[in-house]
Amino acid sequence: MTLFGTDGIRGRYGEYPLDDSTIPNIGYAISRSFNDKTIKKIFIAHDGRESSNILCQKIIEGIFYDREYQIIYLGLFPTPALTFILSQNSHLDAIGIEITASHNPYSDNGIKVFDKLGFKITFEQEAMIEKILGEQLHDVSKTSFDLSINNSTRELYIKFISELVHSETKLSHKLRIAVDCANGAMSNIISEIQWPENISLTLFNHSPDGKNINHQCGAVHPEYLLNIILDSRDSKKSDNFDFGVCFDGDGDRAIIVSNSGNILDGDDLLYLFSFQSKENKKVVGTVMTNYGIRKNLEKNGIDFLETDVGDKNVLQSIINNHAFIGAESSGHIIHTNIAGIPIGDGLVTMIKFIHLLYGLDNNINAIYPTSLKIPSKLINIESMSPADFLKKNQLIFSKVEKILENNGRILVRKSGTQSLIRVLIEHESSQILRDAEKIIKSIS
Repeated sequence: MTLFGTDGIRGRYGEYPLDDSTIPNIGYAISRSFNDKTIKKIFIAHDGRESSNILCQKIIEGIFYDREYQIIYLGLFPTPALTFILSQNSHLDAIGIEITASHNPYSDNGIKVFDKLGFKITFEQEAMIEKILGEQLHDVSKTSFDLSINNSTRELYIKFISELVHSETKLSHKLRIAVDCANGAMSNIISEIQWPENISLTLFNHSPDGKNINHQCGAVHPEYLLNIILDSRDSKKSDNFDFGVCFDGDGDRAIIVSNSGNILDGDDLLYLFSFQSKENKKVVGTVMTNYGIRKNLEKNGIDFLETDVGDKNVLQSIINNHAFIGAESSGHIIHTNIAGIPIGDGLVTMIKFIHLLYGLDNNINAIYPTSLKIPSKLINIESMSPADFLKKNQLIFSKVEKILENNGRILVRKSGTQSLIRVLIEHESSQILRDAEKIIKSIS
């Protein structure tokens, strides 16, 4: 049984494994996998999906079927905020659960599990949960428990972020920032942070209704904020935006949009942030990291380390190689010099970017006038049987590989979070890239 993908358990709510009878058994299996009776507390939070409350209830019912814990409910709360809380309270012998499907549509949901240090559980523990779930299903009865929000715990993260944004001493000029919260986990908490007086935020898509999370907005649709920023600039108002930031559904990703219309993804930000360390010249990317970014990092004496897709893989490579920073192209940046553990937090990325601008006393276009990436295209193809699909179309992918082999590449992989085949193609020639894209899109 395969339950976990590249980022926790994920699927369509109401269908296996997120149906009403399986969810409590997942909770039971999670509890059993932590075969440590010293674990007394569980922090639990969620993003803005309509199914999140029922998932919280049913997973706790399953957990309590094994044994009782103190539940510390955080409500609508970002995934990285939960991991920070755990990292700062490891003495409490607690674990964490985030109910989220990240960037997926509202009809999906998922479960991410964290140990008492704030790290995602290991592959071995994921396998143990799958094994326990496969052995026996229980008829879990309803249980009474308190799901009132613990505001004092939430305040620990708010204080941390507020202090972080104020930690830069050279806050010399005003910044007006457009923020797209994706109608997700960032929607409430961003207004609770104490921002400096010279930083003005205008929020968009910060009213979750259960169905609008990630809907044509946020990190997966940065064009929404791009159009707002360009409209602001074209209106020639004196208070147009300096830049914008797009979060995803659970708040661990950030995409930056410049006031000139450039979209800076995780590859671009990896390049920019890599220069913030004068001593550590190691950075981690994935197989998806653009070839142009890799080449320019190497030109500047920075050691690029490649790993598989998935923030857990990036984190492990950071730890193993003592790297300064790691990133996925999707906008998930893992910072090592902020909290007690390396942390992948969209808000931290936003603040680090603010500090970068203030530190250089300049705007985005001056420090990064044009993208260093070579032309690329990511094509998503729906497939309920990825293995069969890949086998069936191997000759087509080989044909594209020959077209791109000089100064380009093709990377074909199964999505770890959705029923998709992801095809990444890159080439220095836009025309050759278009020819390759046409062939791939001809696949039925």
